[in-house]
Amino acid sequence: MKKQDVQKETYFRTMFKRQNVVKNFIISLFESSTSFGRLIIEVFIRKNMGRRYFKLSGAIITAFFLFLIPFLPMVFPIFLNSYYAPSFWGTIKEYWIWYLFIAVFLYFSYLRFKDIKHLKAVYDFDHFSLSSGDILPFYWQLKFKGKPFSPRTLEIFIEPLPFFFGGILLMLIGQKLLGALIIFSAIVYCISYARAYANGDEFMLDKIDKRICNEEIARTFTTDEPTGRGFRFYGEKPNSKQTREDIYKDMVDDDFEFTEAD
Repeated sequence: MKKQDVQKETYFRTMFKRQNVVKNFIISLFESSTSFGRLIIEVFIRKNMGRRYFKLSGAIITAFFLFLIPFLPMVFPIFLNSYYAPSFWGTIKEYWIWYLFIAVFLYFSYLRFKDIKHLKAVYDFDHFSLSSGDILPFYWQLKFKGKPFSPRTLEIFIEPLPFFFGGILLMLIGQKLLGALIIFSAIVYCISYARAYANGDEFMLDKIDKRICNEEIARTFTTDEPTGRGFRFYGEKPNSKQTREDIYKDMVDDDFEFTEAD
């Protein structure tokens, strides 16, 4: 195996990048099992999504499962409130607003599909293929105390907020199933974007901390100077300066170059 194919076990990666396997599993499971909730909202308020981000087939599959939900009592009697089993057309009639929403959802999904079809060739640099789409201009015009909202605030709070209150309103007027779906989707939308921004923050902090770690090790490992900037070296250093210099090369990334500050 070539050396460059193996991830180098630097001091920062070994000491400070420990993974919480259980936490990561729960988060991954939540994100994969609730992604349809984000999709239900995005097709209405986003445009020009990336061709790898939005798939019409995914929207159709989501609509299919939504179509089946009111029929669960016909398949699983445990969902029945009585011994009365509704018929197929009786269910359609009772949940007509639910099915109207599914039809509207499919229509807007088709519009998002048309947005993608209008993009240029697949293999170019004109559009990010994993783009979650453009935020509607209306949201950019909103202000609080004379200042516009940041993209972070818009995506985490402002965009899903109307859907959350709309879902509550639907439940109050008797559309409990549809209202619950909209509320659930709004919560998933909020959490998923909060998670995305948190991941971005973690990435930047990792880059900063790794640089601090590398710089402090470069400055102090081969000497006996104290570390600074909150970084602490854990472990005993070899007595030999030559040994320290040899080990130091394996403690930081190969492309790291340390320059003393003036």
